[in-house]
Amino acid sequence: MRKLRKWLAAGLSITMALALVACGGGTKNETKSSAGGSTVKQASVQSKTSSAGTESKASTLEPVTLKMYFLGEPQSDNDMVFEEINKLLTEKINAKIEPHYLSWGDYQQRYPLLFSSGEDFDMIYTAAWAFYAETASKGGFYEITPEMVEKYCPLAKAALPEAAWKNTQVAGKNYMIPQNNYWANHYGAFVRGDLRKKYGMEPLKTVEDIEKFMQKVKENESGMIPLDVSSNNAEIIMRALVMYPQGRYYLSHTLSYDYTNSDKLDLVPFYDLPGFEEHIKRMKDWNQKGYISKSDLTSSNTNRFDAGKSAVKFGNIGDANTAWQNAKQNHPDWEVEYINLLENKPLGSAGFTGNGVGFNARSKNIERALMATDLLNYDKDLNFLINNGIPGVHSKLLGTVSIDGHDFQQVEVLKPDAYGGISTWCFANAPSLPIDSFPNYGEIQASYYFKQLVFNPVDGMSFVLDSVNTEQANVYNVRTEYTPILYLGFAEDPMATLAEFKEKLKAAGEEKFNQEITKQAQEVFDAAKK
Repeated sequence: MRKLRKWLAAGLSITMALALVACGGGTKNETKSSAGGSTVKQASVQSKTSSAGTESKASTLEPVTLKMYFLGEPQSDNDMVFEEINKLLTEKINAKIEPHYLSWGDYQQRYPLLFSSGEDFDMIYTAAWAFYAETASKGGFYEITPEMVEKYCPLAKAALPEAAWKNTQVAGKNYMIPQNNYWANHYGAFVRGDLRKKYGMEPLKTVEDIEKFMQKVKENESGMIPLDVSSNNAEIIMRALVMYPQGRYYLSHTLSYDYTNSDKLDLVPFYDLPGFEEHIKRMKDWNQKGYISKSDLTSSNTNRFDAGKSAVKFGNIGDANTAWQNAKQNHPDWEVEYINLLENKPLGSAGFTGNGVGFNARSKNIERALMATDLLNYDKDLNFLINNGIPGVHSKLLGTVSIDGHDFQQVEVLKPDAYGGISTWCFANAPSLPIDSFPNYGEIQASYYFKQLVFNPVDGMSFVLDSVNTEQANVYNVRTEYTPILYLGFAEDPMATLAEFKEKLKAAGEEKFNQEITKQAQEVFDAAKK
């Protein structure tokens, strides 16, 4: 359930990004960014010590209870886990966390109300998709100065690159302690390798190979729809085949930027990218050939692959491994294979606004809240507790695996439905590998997250869009109306529908909206080069 909630939130993160656009020792790994050659430090393991000697000072500090809001529905053992967390926090900084929760069903309504109503609390999960820029720009978050970070979050200061602090600024000021991001935007495809072998085909490597395979499935597997896709995830295929191979990601609803270019902010609407027109024509062809179900336009999630009713699906490497694990358990005669469509390609970062902790501007305990955040992020024992539950009860750390010089934890989940279901990803700083995974999973993941990962100053940046709220909503509505039709091949004439789409965007105020996006992004980009 916890993994499901994280995937749902990740999906929501993508949607909102589009709406705004998207244990061992205390050593740190380093990876070179090809987008400018700067060295980016990333903490792959946590500190064994407490923050700046605060443990020895705990007895001199007044006891405080820090009220923190998480998003999600807590599971049965959440109270048990926080009891253990609070034992350690009390020993180290004489503080306790009092967790509160905003459910997935109503957090979009309740989150802003916490600040507008003047509720008394200290900390809250935040992200680009979870009201970070909006709350900061309206004075809801406590400003975090470099002096405060140095004094109360020394572990974060040591672990996070300078890019993290620049990337999380709103109007030139910081309002969150970000997670040490090591995520790379990527999508590939996974297929039924047993069927590939049945048809006498070589391993699939290209989109043309995938097309030939889907045709074989259509011809030979009665009752199967070759491709598992729906209106909710058709965007993934466009990214995998058009955007990411060109080193581009969304900056706004329609603008994309070249994240490999550190010399110039290169902005192009996604629908004008080379290969986009060919892609929507391809999807029309797939639809006509029966690779896509006629009901996919009205379906939000089909799950045909896991049910054995489709043989191809697009997703990230984690999706592929989940499908591999499900097949191993439920269909041992299947062979799920991952097709790495982005091998050796530069991959963009989601930015450091993807997960973080924000602090209520009204908090009376800001110093202790910052201390607690530092420990929950980088103290080995506290970080394991908040992310995985009680050792030996909810999860078990099996060890650390080193791949290409990078350390990955291997954690066995013992009671997956007992702890989690909430947004603890703001503390997820330890790269991990599942115990059971398809061949080369670890090597591909290490390559994605370290070797291929590049950074750009505008990665995941937050925008203040009060002046173009109307245009933002209008452009978003047009986008969500037209792109599923184009991406699923339901446009009778793809080129005519694309032209209509562009006209509707123009009428919705796209130019004014993108001018504001470009202005703010250029300011951030230029400031990063100084």
